[in-house]
Amino acid sequence: MKILHFLFGFVLYAAFLAVSLALVFAAATEAHVRTALIALSDWPVWAFVLLGSGLLVLLAAFVLTGLRRTKQPRIIRFRNADGTIAVDIPAVEKYLDDIKGEYAALVRLSSSVAVLDGRVAVALRAGVKEGTQIPELCRMLQTRVREVLAEHLGNCDLAGIGVDVDEIRSGRI
Repeated sequence: MKILHFLFGFVLYAAFLAVSLALVFAAATEAHVRTALIALSDWPVWAFVLLGSGLLVLLAAFVLTGLRRTKQPRIIRFRNADGTIAVDIPAVEKYLDDIKGEYAALVRLSSSVAVLDGRVAVALRAGVKEGTQIPELCRMLQTRVREVLAEHLGNCDLAGIGVDVDEIRSGRI
């Protein structure tokens, strides 16, 4: 959509620039103005209608492609015995990111939560300190995330918890 917006804007800008330059140069001498008006008077009426309509459509397309769509809220919805629960996904992700403070071996932790076919899937990206037993840390993180989700969300259907360690930071840095 951004590319279309750019292209429509570029064409409109080029057309505006061409008309502006033509008017400026035509105004330089009275003879040029008459020549330009005589040339335009030879055009049939339907050409003016077509040109004007085309520019209006191009302007409308430019405006419409520039409008931003409102993002749908990212929400986890599930039912329990008392009704329906809806939880904001960014709030859950922020809360899961705060688990980093519980583990000295983590230098960075970010989470991504998605709802897939009604089930909650969690992906964690972590940076760890050198010398960390990565498989053990990953198991502990998965267990802790499962506990946090059960504690705060209750009975939600968990699809899985993936942990990606994408950085091992040495103590010398």
